[in-house]
Amino acid sequence: MAKENRGEKRDRILKSAIASFSEHGFYRTRICDIARAAGVADGTVYLYFESKEQLLTAIFEDSMTRFLCGTRSELDAQGSAEEKLHRLFELHLDALCEDEELATVFQIELRHSQRFMKETSRTQLREYFEIIDSLVREGQAAGEFRDDIDSWVATRVLFGILDQLATSWVLSDREYRPSTQIGPLLDVVIGGIKACREAPPAATP
Repeated sequence: MAKENRGEKRDRILKSAIASFSEHGFYRTRICDIARAAGVADGTVYLYFESKEQLLTAIFEDSMTRFLCGTRSELDAQGSAEEKLHRLFELHLDALCEDEELATVFQIELRHSQRFMKETSRTQLREYFEIIDSLVREGQAAGEFRDDIDSWVATRVLFGILDQLATSWVLSDREYRPSTQIGPLLDVVIGGIKACREAPPAATP
């Protein structure tokens, strides 16, 4: 059997942490639980991560890095800003559906760490917000969306809806895909930021 390298062992520890946090909760999970699930000694976990908080942050950062890297080319293939927003949110929710344990960690357990909540605003979460903001501004520049609305406010509203969709799915019986609800909800929100089109003149009788 080939010897496992450091990257592979780190990934195995992270996967075990995701499973443990999802099943037992962040606070009830101990480093020894994660080590046992990963098949390593407790001390081995500390060679890679200083604490449970650092493990939690690493789970978020690794997942977001993969998601953001794979998203940009998908968005480039779309047409309008509205279509790009729809595709971005679809990719986000489908990614969570593919890994229910990770979805639980993202939507429930990450919120329990105050340190994490403070730090994420300076990392990939802000980068994600900037992508949404750029799409809103793109729509404004193209005349799709109203230009009298603050793009950053619109971004926070849009992300809030996306986040609520994901959380509701995690807390439900999960017999549906949350991405199926994107269209109707975006219709409501984007209807509020869409640029008004002048009605065509009435036909002369």
